[in-house]
Amino acid sequence: MIKFDINLLKKKIKKIRIGKLFYNNKFVAIFSVAASFITWVAVSSNGTESVPVIISDIPVSIQLSESAVQDGLRIFSGQDITARVEITGNRLIVGQVTKNDLQVTAPQAASTIMSPGNYTLELSTKKVGFLQGYEIVSDVKPSVITVMVDRYREAEFTVEPEIDFTPKADYFVGNTILSSPKVILSGPETEISKIKKVKIKSNVPGEVSSPITLKLPIIMYDVYDQPITNETISSSAYEIEASIPVLMKKEINIISNFSNLPEGINLKKEYKDMIKVNPAKLEIAGPEDIISNLKSVKLDAVDFNGVNIQNNKFDLPINLPQGCRSLNNVYSAEVSLNMAQFREKSFTINQFSFKNVPQNKVANVYNGNLNVTVLAPLSEIGSVRVSDLTAEVDFEGKSEFTSSMEMPVKISINNHLGVWIYGKYFVNVNLK
Repeated sequence: MIKFDINLLKKKIKKIRIGKLFYNNKFVAIFSVAASFITWVAVSSNGTESVPVIISDIPVSIQLSESAVQDGLRIFSGQDITARVEITGNRLIVGQVTKNDLQVTAPQAASTIMSPGNYTLELSTKKVGFLQGYEIVSDVKPSVITVMVDRYREAEFTVEPEIDFTPKADYFVGNTILSSPKVILSGPETEISKIKKVKIKSNVPGEVSSPITLKLPIIMYDVYDQPITNETISSSAYEIEASIPVLMKKEINIISNFSNLPEGINLKKEYKDMIKVNPAKLEIAGPEDIISNLKSVKLDAVDFNGVNIQNNKFDLPINLPQGCRSLNNVYSAEVSLNMAQFREKSFTINQFSFKNVPQNKVANVYNGNLNVTVLAPLSEIGSVRVSDLTAEVDFEGKSEFTSSMEMPVKISINNHLGVWIYGKYFVNVNLK
C-alpha cells in the first residue's frame, strides 16, 4: 500500500509559482488562443442574434419537358448563369452553408418552353443540403434570366482566303494552301442558317518576295456580307494556317545528256544539229537562293547503246531542284536524234574471248554464233568488218560458277571512230 505524504505535496505546490508562468512567452500564447476559442464558442452557442451571409456562384438548373427534349430542343445560352442569395441564422450554421446546399431553378421552364425562341424565366431557390437552422431571407439574384432555346445543327463551309499583298516583279504566286480547307460549324439551327460563308482575311504590307505563312481567325458572314459574331456557335477550327508560295520566276535551258557515247562523235561540233530537245527551254519558279544561280537543268542520260535508226526518240523526266515547279506544268522532255548521217549493218560473231575464268576451268559458248547490229556514219559503215569486232565474257565475281549460265557479252569495235553496237547481248556459257 502506497502512503500519501500530504505535507510533501504541499511543499512542492508552494514551489510552483502561478504568476511566474505568465512570464513565459509560449505559455502566454497558448493560453490566449485557448481563452479566445472558449469565449467565441460560448458566445456563438448561447447568442440569439442572426448573422446574414451571401452565398454566391450557385448554378442555375433549368429542366426542359420530356416532349421538348424529344423535339430536339436544347438551351444554347443562359444555362451557364450563376446566382446568389442571402441567408441568415446562427453563426456556426451559416458558416457551414455552401452553394451545394442551395438549388436555384426556373420552375416554369418545363411548361413554357415548347419551341425555339428566347424565353424570360423567373428564378427561385430552395434548400437541398442536410444543414438546417438558417433561413433564406432574400430573393435570388438575378431574379429573372433570358435563355435561348433552339434545335442543334451542323453545317460544313469551305474557307475562303482573302489575303491582300503585292508580289515583287518577276515573282510567281501559287495557290493558297489552308491547314483546314473546310470547317464544321455547329450550334442553334436559327443561327447556323444565317451563315452564308466563312473567310480568313489579312493584308500583308510592302512587296513580297518570299513565301507567306499566316495563322488567321475564321470570320463568319451573313447573306449581306456582314460579319457574324455569336458565342453559341462552335467550330471545328477557330484559326486557319494559310501558306502562299511566292517564288522567283526564271526561264532555263533543258540540256540533253548521253552515256556510252562512241569515241569520235562530238555532239557539240560536227553533230550538234543531230539532237533536238522539246521543250528546249522551260519557265520555272522556285526559292530565290536556288533560282538566281540556276541556268539549266540536265536530263537523265540517254544510253547510246540503245540508239539506232528506228529507236531515236526518248521521253525523259525533267528533274527540277527541290522547291521548284514548272510554270508550264511540263515535267518531261523529248530528246530526238536525227539519224540521217548514220547507217546500220549486221554481223555474225563466232569468236569469243573469256576473262577471269575460275582456276582449272575451261569456258565455251553453247550457241556459237551471235548476231549483232553495228551503227556508223555513212563514210565509215562500209569499212567495218566482222574482224573488227571482239566479244568478251567476263567471269569476275563468278568463282562459284560450276556448270552452265547465261552471261552478258561485251562487244567492242577496233580501228573505227563514231561506231557503236546497238543493244545488249547474252550467251549461254559452260564451264568444265
